[in-house]
Amino acid sequence: MKSSVRISGPVITVAFIASFIAILVFANFWLVRKNELSSLAEQELALRSDLQRLDTWGRWTIEYVKIDKALAYLSKGRIPPETRTELTELIWKNAHSYSTDPLLILAVVAQESRGNPNARGRKQSGAFSGALGLMQIKLETAQKMGRRFGLNIQTTEDLMKPEVNVIVGTAYLIRLIAKYGNWKDALIAYNIGHSAVDRMRELNRPLPTAYYENVMEKYRNLSRIDFFAD
Repeated sequence: MKSSVRISGPVITVAFIASFIAILVFANFWLVRKNELSSLAEQELALRSDLQRLDTWGRWTIEYVKIDKALAYLSKGRIPPETRTELTELIWKNAHSYSTDPLLILAVVAQESRGNPNARGRKQSGAFSGALGLMQIKLETAQKMGRRFGLNIQTTEDLMKPEVNVIVGTAYLIRLIAKYGNWKDALIAYNIGHSAVDRMRELNRPLPTAYYENVMEKYRNLSRIDFFAD
């Protein structure tokens, strides 16, 4: 049986126009929502970037304060505040330049001089060893390393300046790390000399580890200190 319902041309036209308008409205709504979502995504990305920056700055600030307080703790007031501030900045910059924990550098300071900027190394016999300052650097070594950084180190008085001593000592230590590829051998070489380490390795002789273990123990002690406690 055939249907007798017929839709007139004007009705079809109106329905088509209504459908077209509905599609336009939907498309406009979709574009608006898409732009809003894109804008929200950009804002979220910017917010995440800001949070990451704040987190990084926060960690850097904590590191800076730890270095300053650790220097004060180790030196027991023997380093003037203005010099300590300069040292803090130097250690922080050097540590980040070489991707090194600044407390490891300070652990070497603790082992070598106990934070005394006027320390002068002694041999077992009691004679002067030639090692000077916070990181117990010898003048010859300091002069070689200083030339790499444009530092004109002429006398022991130059090397006794804490800021010069730390720059040279840290640079020398990092150079040893680069040479041996690990902290253990680098620290042993810092203590007994890289020539001695090379010779012992060539002869397959075990390296003395007492110095390394002492430095790492001091590093662990410094890491455990709550420098932010009242």
